Amino acid sequence: MRYRFLFILISLFSLEGKAQSVLNKQGLIKIATFKEGVYKIDRNFLIANSLNPEEIDPHKVKIYGMRGGHIPQANAIEYPSDPTEIPVQVDANENTTFEADEVLFFYSDAVKNIDYDFEAGTYIYSNNLYSDSLYFYIDFFAEDISLQLSTYSTIATTEGLTPINWYEEVAFHELDANNRLESGREWFGESFTNNRTRDFVFEMDGDLANNKQLHLRSAFLVESKTPTSLKISLNNLQLANLSLPLVSGIAYDLEGHVITEEMEVSTSLLAGTALNVTLTFENGGEVESEGYLDNLFLTLPLQLKYNNRQIVLRNREIQQAGIYNISIANITNHSIWDISNPLQTKAIDHQAGSFTTQNPGNEKEIKFVVFDKQSAFIPTFIGGIEAQNLKNNTNPDYVIITAPKFKAAANELATYRRSFNKFSVEVATTKAIFNEFGSGRRDISAIRNYIKYLYQNGGGKLKYVLMMGAASYDYKDRVNNNSNFVPIYQSRNSLHPVFTYASDDFYGLLDENEGEWQEVSNNVDDIDIGIGRIPCKTLVEARNVVKKIIHYETNPSTFRKWRNEIYFIGDDGDGNRYQQDSEQLSDYVASEYGFFNINKLYLGAFEQEVLASTEKSPKMNEAIDKMIEKGALIVNYIGHGSEFSWADESILNRDMISQWQNRDKLPLFVTATCEFGRHDNPEITSGAQVLILKKGAGAIGLLTTARPVFSNSNYKLNESFYNSVFDRVGNTPQKLGDIIRLTKNNGLDGVNNRNFILMGDPALTLAEPMHQVRVTEIVNTEGATDTLKSMSKISVSGEIYSFNNQKLNDFNGIIIAELFDKPVRKKTFERNASELIFTNFESVLYRGKATVVNGEFFFTFYMPKNLNYKLDQGKFSFYAYPDKGIEDANGFYNDFVVGGSDSIIINDNEGPIISAFMDNYNFQNRDKVGSDATLMIQLFDEHGISISSNDLDNGIAFALDEEEPVELNDFFYYNKDSYQQGEVNYNLRNMEGGWHNLKLQAKDVFNNASESNIEFFVVDNEQLEIMDFIVYPNPAKELSNFSISQNRKNDEVEVLYSIADSYGKIVYEQSFVTTEQQRTDTWNLSTANGSKVSPGLYFIRIFVRSLEDQSKTQQIKKLIVIN
Repeated sequence: MRYRFLFILISLFSLEGKAQSVLNKQGLIKIATFKEGVYKIDRNFLIANSLNPEEIDPHKVKIYGMRGGHIPQANAIEYPSDPTEIPVQVDANENTTFEADEVLFFYSDAVKNIDYDFEAGTYIYSNNLYSDSLYFYIDFFAEDISLQLSTYSTIATTEGLTPINWYEEVAFHELDANNRLESGREWFGESFTNNRTRDFVFEMDGDLANNKQLHLRSAFLVESKTPTSLKISLNNLQLANLSLPLVSGIAYDLEGHVITEEMEVSTSLLAGTALNVTLTFENGGEVESEGYLDNLFLTLPLQLKYNNRQIVLRNREIQQAGIYNISIANITNHSIWDISNPLQTKAIDHQAGSFTTQNPGNEKEIKFVVFDKQSAFIPTFIGGIEAQNLKNNTNPDYVIITAPKFKAAANELATYRRSFNKFSVEVATTKAIFNEFGSGRRDISAIRNYIKYLYQNGGGKLKYVLMMGAASYDYKDRVNNNSNFVPIYQSRNSLHPVFTYASDDFYGLLDENEGEWQEVSNNVDDIDIGIGRIPCKTLVEARNVVKKIIHYETNPSTFRKWRNEIYFIGDDGDGNRYQQDSEQLSDYVASEYGFFNINKLYLGAFEQEVLASTEKSPKMNEAIDKMIEKGALIVNYIGHGSEFSWADESILNRDMISQWQNRDKLPLFVTATCEFGRHDNPEITSGAQVLILKKGAGAIGLLTTARPVFSNSNYKLNESFYNSVFDRVGNTPQKLGDIIRLTKNNGLDGVNNRNFILMGDPALTLAEPMHQVRVTEIVNTEGATDTLKSMSKISVSGEIYSFNNQKLNDFNGIIIAELFDKPVRKKTFERNASELIFTNFESVLYRGKATVVNGEFFFTFYMPKNLNYKLDQGKFSFYAYPDKGIEDANGFYNDFVVGGSDSIIINDNEGPIISAFMDNYNFQNRDKVGSDATLMIQLFDEHGISISSNDLDNGIAFALDEEEPVELNDFFYYNKDSYQQGEVNYNLRNMEGGWHNLKLQAKDVFNNASESNIEFFVVDNEQLEIMDFIVYPNPAKELSNFSISQNRKNDEVEVLYSIADSYGKIVYEQSFVTTEQQRTDTWNLSTANGSKVSPGLYFIRIFVRSLEDQSKTQQIKKLIVIN
């Protein structure tokens, strides 16, 4: 009874969680075991591993570990939250040193899952998915005596005893070499496709028991559309001849069947010391009919005779209620332990191998181990571990779980979140979590248990968990270049393309009735926290994403009107379904959240071309590239897809993404498509991975799919996203973790939506504007008006309000205003489905900036002549950002109509003045530029610039080398508080080296046109080149400026200035890293120690090296310094 009470105390202590981990001590040693049984620590082990036995007291050696097999998925199953001290048997004298014949014994559970199934009345087996070894921690310098093995005597009775003189040895064969879909947790072994008969030999270490049943279970995978069969025999005795089921061969249908067969054979039919299991797969010679062995599992009835090797005594008879007399032959002073509870083993007081035990019938497996000193195993020495205690902080808001190699990046993000969000943040490495919550095993349930520990002990304060590191479908590094940095949950289903999945949702199932996560259609488990992942494989990638996160939330250059834009992109496949789904979602957002501008890119509305029997849509590609150039808060795609692209026409692909340079306008992508977010296959890099990991560009995050999905569950989850994404927490926009948690919980569709994951930081706040813009008055030259006519002069006044309707009198900054003409009516052109008619606000009549002072703004402009004269509702869209701070605002106004013509006649026959530059306003005609350059256009007109376009008029446009004109209306902004002067900035990319001519055109609001030309020489980006290096003033008296330009736009380059006198002596050096293509630096004519240089001739050497490809170049200029 004393020992039972001790076990209950230990269990309760584990459930409540410990404030201190037993690993919070320096000097602990980690060891590994690979098979079940008793292990020994002796003097030889110590010396072999550089431990001094003279310093170690064997009575004060403590060992800590956990049960074998998997950590339970179900939260309701009790499991310790820390390695538990396990009992040891110390054979030693009372001295305090480890002497030659002294030994310490301990028991290690089985690595694999081997249990007795009381319902089926048999032993069951499964491989350990995560580890091929168990780990223990040894404290060789404990302060007190170790937990000693207790001993219990046999039951003193001779009545009703059932004699037991045999046991069941378990044997198994499983070669995990092949994951058929590269998904899920099931791996398969030997192929039977060509070699159709295979033998598997099991050596027996004892004599078969008489007239007992040997049990064999086989698991075999068949993938065949034609009839096949499987024959199974044991020592030439045929045990089974199975007709195997077929697969349909239909895309996205089940791709194979695992057939499990249970067989028995009497030991009276067997002889010899080996068992030969033969499998024959009959496929009729069809090479497409494939078969693979999953596993073989045997329980061998052997006589209970000790023959100098350990016996793990399992027996199905003693699992039933009763009293048993167990007799083991050939033992005298050997040890017998009760290992029914692997963490509370007990020695048995036996009489020459005979003892009595009772089973009370509580359906708890009973088993024993028999050994002596010579048969005890020797553990594998791993090494010392650092002291750790993950239970230190049980009250964080945010946890970052990172692979050790990314910890520096995780710490950078944690520091930022502590400062920016005032969060309590914990950073935990996978190594530390596996040590403390898994006793060293890389079991995903150890990660879940760590999160659950924090969530429960913090009273639910924990809201967000970020996984920093890529995942893999391979938990055991069987594939090349494996990326299992932070493991992800892999489904049990591994053979159905749609129902197999990888998901981080498992880590958020924290209620007591959750965790087992049955993969059934009526699963309703909710995730309790927001979980995201940065699928990085290098520290550089991790740091790049962290920089994007900080830039997105804090940099003033990101506060622009792209935060008003939402794009809905629809594929034209499957009878127009995806475009119709996009239309329904966009209509909902437009009706509920009018302060956003809805943009519709439906593939069916774009011209398509047939290239090499494949349809492509270059115009759609261009539209998506333009979308990125302009910027978007959210990009929503519905349609077909793959790991690398969207739609059969490849409307978005990795090559396109590689060209994007949208650092200040990073969208959140929602991709309701198949596999675009695959991130657990080490051999591929998906489009979603490219987007999130792209340095300084791409996406800030993705709600994306990691596997094939059904369109109906896609839409359900997509709809759930828009039902919650713009909800507020108080008056603050939500964080990505809240958005995905609500989206998934409210959009449950069995296991189907588990394929959706968040790539990105769950603690990042979506860049939805914080406050509201309101219009107070619209007037023309005659007073207040609700009709905006062609060529009329319009003035607009308004104010900035908080989300809870308080005027913000302290808001000072800039407002960007856009006026939309009436919605444009468009349609798709479908060959196999009815056309889709849709409308959208996309014709912009005015775009300008105005000053906001004390929460109020005012601006004036002329309506263009080029508009739709029919009277109908228009829309003003507003975005405002502050001079200081990060609280912006947006809004809209549509209580007016656009159309008609003003009767006032204005005499204006002159077109606008056009000034064009490349990269900077110091550009001179015929200057050099890089392959990637920015076209900068300044426009002036007395009455304003027209940015309205139609089929016959492009408005502002350019043509490069007589190519098709490119419209620039979407990139024009009036200067602040002006309706006469404005500018365009447009990025030109991948221009060929050599001379180019660029022709510009623009019109004023009265349709008066102007043209302009510039010429420039493109220096190819293949080699880094300094295009210009100017030293001025020269001669210099007080200071000198160094102005440089190089041809690598957005590349990170290292620049070194080295200044030498006429004797070659270096007097000053300066180096730095920059992404600026042009910059000016100043030298104050002083040496490094601050003293002024003497008058004379100096040589200024500039050295530039690209950190992207290590290419380098240099130039030298002369400088004269005078008094």
